[in-house]
Amino acid sequence: MRNPLKIIFFSIAFAYSLSVYVPFLCGIGYAERINEPFPSAVMPHGTGAQYYVYLGADKGLQINVQVWGEVLRPGMYSVPKTTDVIGLISFAGGPTEDAKLKKIKLVRSNPNPEVIIVNLRKYMKTGDISSIPVLKRGDTIVIHKDASHWFSSTIRVISQIALVVNVYYLFFERE
Repeated sequence: MRNPLKIIFFSIAFAYSLSVYVPFLCGIGYAERINEPFPSAVMPHGTGAQYYVYLGADKGLQINVQVWGEVLRPGMYSVPKTTDVIGLISFAGGPTEDAKLKKIKLVRSNPNPEVIIVNLRKYMKTGDISSIPVLKRGDTIVIHKDASHWFSSTIRVISQIALVVNVYYLFFERE
């Protein structure tokens, strides 16, 4: 007969490992779990053409831009026309801890399509604001995950599996 205490302990350990592992499998990241209101200085957009003229609270011209990837609140924003890459990332809640700040892509489609690579790490070291471009209407910023994220995620998954196997071995195989 199996010890009920062992079964309860194994169930708790297994449930804990699932609570950590399942959100990782489903792609639920830190940014998706935060439900903070948007800052009042910027207005997120669901739909609409990029050719409309938007006036902010201060009657300044607003442009539609998008930010995708590793920020707390990705999406489309109407921002003042003088906003730079750092400003948009700040409006979107800032980068996540897994953000790759060395290679932020600024995809510009108006008037000539181009991709500009922005290195925020360099800016943070030097303070040289001239390397940070000002956004234009229709720009999209893409922030990918850093390579260290994949390594730490793999180690986390392996450690959770090892925990379950170890608990099972200790309680069910060593009798």
